[in-house]
Amino acid sequence: MPLYEYHCPRCSHKFEKLQPMSATGADCPNCEQPARRAISMFARVGGAGEEESFNPGPLPPLNAGGCGGCGCGHGH
Repeated sequence: MPLYEYHCPRCSHKFEKLQPMSATGADCPNCEQPARRAISMFARVGGAGEEESFNPGPLPPLNAGGCGGCGCGHGH
């Protein structure tokens, strides 16, 4: 379940909420008015010098072996 960041346009409160990807929004915990989902920045934690040497290699082809390439055999 992803963690979403929200900003309330009424009271300017910023908060985070764990929600399913199908969630359509959240109410502000301060003023209980509808809040807007904010754009989040991705952060990766790593050691010194790791950024230059990080290379995950090529990605597997899409739909290779079933569920997005996981090889489970479902054939989605």
